Amino acid sequence: MKSIINAGGALAVLICLSGCSNKEKTKSGPDTLAVEVRDLSKVNSQTTQQTVYDGTLQADKVIDLSFQVSGTIVSFPVKAGDYVKKGQLIAQVDETTYRNQYNAQLAQAKLAEENYRRIEEVYRKGSIAEIKMLEARSNYEQATSAAKATYQNIAHTRLYAPESGYIGQKMLEAGGLASPGQPVAQLLDTRSVQVLVAVPENEVNRFPAGTPATIKIDAMGNRLFEGVVSEVGVLAVNSSANYNVKVKISNPDRMLKPGMLSKVNFNTNKTSAVKTDSASVVVPVQAVQVDEKGNQFVYLVGSGNKAERRRVKTGRLYSNGIAVTEGLKGNEQLITSGYQKLADQTPVTINK
Repeated sequence: MKSIINAGGALAVLICLSGCSNKEKTKSGPDTLAVEVRDLSKVNSQTTQQTVYDGTLQADKVIDLSFQVSGTIVSFPVKAGDYVKKGQLIAQVDETTYRNQYNAQLAQAKLAEENYRRIEEVYRKGSIAEIKMLEARSNYEQATSAAKATYQNIAHTRLYAPESGYIGQKMLEAGGLASPGQPVAQLLDTRSVQVLVAVPENEVNRFPAGTPATIKIDAMGNRLFEGVVSEVGVLAVNSSANYNVKVKISNPDRMLKPGMLSKVNFNTNKTSAVKTDSASVVVPVQAVQVDEKGNQFVYLVGSGNKAERRRVKTGRLYSNGIAVTEGLKGNEQLITSGYQKLADQTPVTINK
């Protein structure tokens, strides 16, 4: 079942269509009009409407991988879609500059160490002031620390996977210039996935975190998955009347992949359904018309096979119609085609 459609938008279209249709209404002539009907007693037996929403799978965790140093990428052995393990090499930049810097600072550190050892020996013999020995030791420690820091730059020329997952996207290739903090690849942790669902504002508060849900993945056939609401958005999506709700699903075999389409049924109670008003009947949206005063009405097959104009009030909108909360008992025959040319008491012929 498709998602519950936006009530305001549908009603606006409904009013526009009905307004146009009312202009076409004329008094009935001697000839009958052929119409199609729907037996509402069959519709009325359905006391609930499933709350089903469209959703899209996304990775539970998305990690942007970047280097801490700049340089030309000399190796990028993975490609989009590859599964990588934690600690696996993702990419490498040219380390030549950092290696030369390290060798130069390492030589300075060795020289500072040798100088410190000599001065220390002279100091022990009492032939030099203590301050000279302290300065030499300080120079040696600074040179050693600088060499170690430069060596970290060499280590950072290699980029490793911090978690196991799939390479979702590569932003650069071998030969490209990497900068510190600039993402070069995207890692998707799919041990669990999230179903992203856009829920209308009048429904979102019904599904707090922890609400169970049943998910059907289109790509997985008829297989059903159980999940739970992990996050409810507090900001409308793109200034619309919808809010993002995330449903978390375990994915131990990693068969579920980001981008797969799904149907989500929130289990707010044991029936997993949204109950309509006890007196409501779901009818096709186009069958409900609006007159020039804003009153809603439908046409029924009355006695003597004549059209009966019945004033109604409507409730919530569903993907398969709109709920009529007042005006129908549920045992009528609703005219669903040809009503644009009808007036009250127009003779009609029912198409079989």
